[in-house]
Amino acid sequence: MSFKVKDEGSRATVYIYGAIGEDYWDPESATRAREFSQLLDGLSPKPVDIRIDSCGGDVYEGFAIASAIQRYEGETAAHIDGIAASAASYIALSADRVAMNDFAWIMIHNAWTFASGNRDDLRAAAEQLEGVDASIAKIISARSSLSPEEVAEAMAAETWYTAEDAERAGMCDEIVETSGRVEARIDGRVAARFRNMPQGVFAEGNPDDRGGAGAAEGAAITPEDGSSHTEATIEDKEGGEPGTAFVIGSRVFTRKEK
Repeated sequence: MSFKVKDEGSRATVYIYGAIGEDYWDPESATRAREFSQLLDGLSPKPVDIRIDSCGGDVYEGFAIASAIQRYEGETAAHIDGIAASAASYIALSADRVAMNDFAWIMIHNAWTFASGNRDDLRAAAEQLEGVDASIAKIISARSSLSPEEVAEAMAAETWYTAEDAERAGMCDEIVETSGRVEARIDGRVAARFRNMPQGVFAEGNPDDRGGAGAAEGAAITPEDGSSHTEATIEDKEGGEPGTAFVIGSRVFTRKEK
């Protein structure tokens, strides 16, 4: 699993650092909703801080994790340490309060998929995505000052919010000032999916990815040692069957042919 927990004193801290659901490149680091929900059940009703640095993943796992946070009996506070993108965005916004480091980002976009088949199969996939997008927009709208229509428009445009932007949009309650501004960084393989990754976000991997796809030239670069910008935040680190397959986030779903 890619989340860790510290249960000490009067509050507990859960770290969601990595993909939501199965990680295509690192299956062992999956953040699964069932395990996360069971973890919260064991902590209830203690106040919980949920520290997040994730580019998202499986939309349905994200829905289940968000639901677990919403129904938690104790106080919940989300802390966006680096990035809360895609499915991680509405997970963060499901907490009672949201704080962001001053260099952190929230990104929202429409769900995406791979689909194959005839025109009816493709229409069905598109209709499913429309329903998913509407559900995401409803969650974000309820936690922000934006209407569902405004959220849907921002999702369609793949919108990246700085901490200041998120605060103005009602997504963030507190901005945590840091002693040194560090650029956010994400896996270059994940960054390749995004259209509008802004200047100030570093895509790890191929040096040509620095600054992000579509970012302005000269975007800031993080330290060469490859260390995560969030490490200082953690005190204790540690093929398919025939049919129509599609991916939401990083998970492949297969519908068997009859």
